[in-house]
Amino acid sequence: MRDSSSRYHVETVSSALGGNKRLGAYLIEAGLITPAQVDVVLNDQQVTGMRFGEILATRGWVKQQTIEYLMQKVIVPERESAKQAGIAYPDKTRQRSQPTSAPRSTSVPSSAPRDDVSWAG
Repeated sequence: MRDSSSRYHVETVSSALGGNKRLGAYLIEAGLITPAQVDVVLNDQQVTGMRFGEILATRGWVKQQTIEYLMQKVIVPERESAKQAGIAYPDKTRQRSQPTSAPRSTSVPSSAPRDDVSWAG
């Protein structure tokens, strides 16, 4: 079985200095999502072209407010500190991944419980 952790790995040297760490790694560390959820979001990104945080919020796994807070108060300041320290880090906060084969869709299946569904037997 292939270890997919490399998809969201953190380089130890640059992360210690505030470098190459991605949103998913912060959320895993905080216990807000699992590595399996990161894999689902990364696959959804390939299909929809949506941003990582947008998919998390659409699926109901993390509130949009939580993502925005983490970006503003933790991730962006760490990246700015890394830039000032001379650590090269690509700015991923404004980039969107492009879909590889399917057109962009804003519809992501939600795994959040729905109150409007009833089951008849």
